[in-house]
Amino acid sequence: MDVIPSLDLLDGAVVRLRRGDFADRTVYGEPAAVLDMLDVPRGSRIHIVDLAGSRDGKPVALDVVRRLSSRGLRVQAGGGVRTEADVALWLDAGAERVVVGTVAAENPELLRRFPSDRIIPALDILDGGIRVAGWTQSASRSLTEVLRLVESTGATEILVTDISRDGVLGGPSFALYRQLAALTPLRIIASGGVTTRGDIVSLARLGNVSGCVVGRALLDRRISLDEARARAASPRAIPPRIIPCLDVRDGRVVKGVNFEGIRDAGDPVECAIRYEEEGADEIAVLDISATDRGHATALETVRGIAESIYIPLTVGGGVRTIDDFRALLRAGADRVAINTAAVRRPELIAECANEFGVQAVVVSCDARGRTVMIRGGKDPAGLDAVEWCRRAEELGAGEILLTSVDRDGTHFGFDIELLRAVTGAVRINVIASGGAGEPAHFAEAIESGGATAALAASLFHDRKLTIGAVKQYLANERIPVR
Repeated sequence: MDVIPSLDLLDGAVVRLRRGDFADRTVYGEPAAVLDMLDVPRGSRIHIVDLAGSRDGKPVALDVVRRLSSRGLRVQAGGGVRTEADVALWLDAGAERVVVGTVAAENPELLRRFPSDRIIPALDILDGGIRVAGWTQSASRSLTEVLRLVESTGATEILVTDISRDGVLGGPSFALYRQLAALTPLRIIASGGVTTRGDIVSLARLGNVSGCVVGRALLDRRISLDEARARAASPRAIPPRIIPCLDVRDGRVVKGVNFEGIRDAGDPVECAIRYEEEGADEIAVLDISATDRGHATALETVRGIAESIYIPLTVGGGVRTIDDFRALLRAGADRVAINTAAVRRPELIAECANEFGVQAVVVSCDARGRTVMIRGGKDPAGLDAVEWCRRAEELGAGEILLTSVDRDGTHFGFDIELLRAVTGAVRINVIASGGAGEPAHFAEAIESGGATAALAASLFHDRKLTIGAVKQYLANERIPVR
């Protein structure tokens, strides 16, 4: 999948509109300077949107395209194309390909008059309908009708923008691209909503997406072009993990809702063995009473589990010192999660990372809304969850275990907004926790939330769903599994 930097031009400057509103804009500067800032190499394909041309019905930014194409950039430009002459104007200005929007929907016959490798039909979609004339009007034909007409012209690729996602950093419209896969053999250049590295990976995993236009996320330096292209080149290199969690109290697995209403859910060793047999990628064991009651995690329970399984084991609860951390590793844990003690004394993260390596350090962040909670979700810590996760990464955390206290045990789905906020702020892996209720929730956490692992407890304890069923669902959605 090609990652294509996008510059929207208005009055000679690079801008971003919010939801297509010309009055609601952010100005970034002169186009060449912006490309230098983004470190776009020669030979790159860039996407130019002539906003004034799109609005007024005639190409306006021709001189800008001439200058950019002379820099060795492969420009695909659009805006204001209504006639064959308008296409010729863009091509004569140096554009490698011309993006044809309104005409593709209203007069697709024009597409037949140019080689298919010089034209990119473009559809701007809002609530299932096509918008034209700079998003200001509804097209006269339905989406299905337009797709059939575009296919008949010999086109093989089409640029699709979900207007509701454009410029708001809310994530791409994965559902729309899947819908299009069922409607047309055309390859999709996805546009709108890309915010995080996870968005790039998720788009690259979709079989029908050949390119990804990225604007604001690059302009606001949320992601770098080099990193985005590297992630797009190997989207299946690191399959997401499915992790059953054993919340342990007094040697028994327990579960509650919103960290309350605790009930018995079985023997931890027996549960761990069953989950490994079902295909779990890792087991998490959290002693939920250790911090609250002031005693160390039960090492014998950890030893019993570690001796009974072969998959990785992450253990947390009651870890206050580097000696506590060391004791859990010696008991058989592969990684150790720290929460309350890390909030109270952040230096503990750095100490453990220096002693045992960042790969062994998991910072567990329990959040109610965006507020960090400690002592098993009982007390607010007065910290913003996103800022705390970013600080934890700086101190040496190798992974974040992010739990939504509001969603815990509810089966309503993971907190995707919280997940996206954290995965967009850190570079380390994030485990989603709290709220899983069906296979689609795991896919959403990974695809839309950007999580590299998803954790669940009661769903698996109560046998409402098996790990195998979750993995099969993910595989069907083109999300790789181990």
